[in-house]
This record gives sequence, structure tokens and C-alpha cells, in this order.
Amino acid sequence: MYIDFHNHIDFYKDEEIDNVINCINSNKIMTIACSMDEESYLNNIEISKKSDYIVPIFGIHPWRVTNNIDLDKFEEYIKNTPLIGEIGLDFHWVEDKDTYPYQIKVFEYFLQCAKKYNKYINVHTKGCEELILNLLRKYDVSSQTIIHWYSGGKDILKQLIDAKCYFTGSVDLGYINHSKEIIKEIPANKLLAETDGPTALQWVNGVYGIPDEIKNVYENICAIKKLDLEEFKLNSQITMTNIIKNK
Repeated sequence: MYIDFHNHIDFYKDEEIDNVINCINSNKIMTIACSMDEESYLNNIEISKKSDYIVPIFGIHPWRVTNNIDLDKFEEYIKNTPLIGEIGLDFHWVEDKDTYPYQIKVFEYFLQCAKKYNKYINVHTKGCEELILNLLRKYDVSSQTIIHWYSGGKDILKQLIDAKCYFTGSVDLGYINHSKEIIKEIPANKLLAETDGPTALQWVNGVYGIPDEIKNVYENICAIKKLDLEEFKLNSQITMTNIIKNK
């Protein structure tokens, strides 16, 4: 079994979804379906009814944060979601600095809930790596954190490693040297795989991603880290089981 620890399955078009589901089922790809907001989460729940391999999870992506989000309405979702995500901060791609205080407010709300309900979190860190490290420490949730597609500096990376975070390698490993160097630094037992599909691969090389792209990510990680593929797959399954067990 392969595990895609970060996918946006609701990004696929309606006419594509049956082929996507067939690909996931035939290749036995356990797929963490991250949400961008409430609507995205509800869509992922509907899609997940077509496959036992799809795990919908709830979060509010920093790109979707506004100044009028009613956070209290989300607590029931958080109680029921097996993981929380995608959440985090983005001060790189988001150019409107007026959103930054609201991003932090929403992120801190999710961190409090993660601690309260003992949930793992799937975290976007773009341009905010040090701030996120400090907030993970503040709320004592770093050991239950999956850092999604880290691309920051090695100094903060090492501190996040010391804080016992998990990390995903993604679809750029065959193309971007900085990502390869980051993967080299991460302990094998804290390393997971993702596609951020389907549009992430398109951003990297112009190819629209399908779920079995996760196989290439696994192979790239194993080549960089000199890991046995089957052993890496088994370790990923164990990690997945532990994460779900702690929901």
C-alpha cells in the first residue's frame, strides 16, 4: 500500500473523479484528502464514499482565511476529523498583509484544538517557518505535526526536526535540488510522502497529476535516502496507523 499524506482530491473535475477513484483503488493508495475550507471538506466527504482508501480531513487553508470566520462552528468537524489539515500560515504567496493577523488567529485556534483533542495536524509553512516553529512550541503540538512540503531554510528545519515533527517529500524531488537537500536532512522515521495533487505536479513540470504519481515520490525519496522501498512503505503504514489511532 502507498500512502499519500497530502492530497487535494476535490480539485479534480467532476468528469475526472471516477478515473481518479479507480486509480486509487487499483493501486491501493491511502489518500489523505486535505480540505481548504468547509465546502472543500464536505466535498471530500462525498468523494470518500466512493473509496475506502480516501480519508477526508478538515482544516482551513491560509489562502481561504478571512476576517469574519466563525471559528466556533468548526469544533464539531475537528472532533470528528482523523487529522486536521490543511492549516498553517502563508506570508509568501499571500501578498495581502492585512490577512496575516487573521491567519495567525485561525492557526492558533486549530493548534489549541489539536492539543485539546489530541489530533495530528497537516501544516502549510510558506514564508512563516520560524513563526510556525514558535507557535508549535507554544501550544506543545510539534510531535503531532506533519510539515507539508517544507521549503524553508535548514536552520529552522533542524529545529523542527529536534521538535519531533514529521515531514513530507513531494512531487518536486526529481526537479528541485533544494528539496533534495532538505530530504537528506530529515530522519527516515520522520519522513512521509505526498503529491499535493493534482495541481502541484502541474506547477512543477506542467503535467497534471494523477494519484499514482505517489509511486514516483516514494521512489525519489528512497533513492535520495538510500532506503528500501518496501521498508519505507511499511514504515509509512505504521505511522499512518499511529496517527489515526490518536484521533
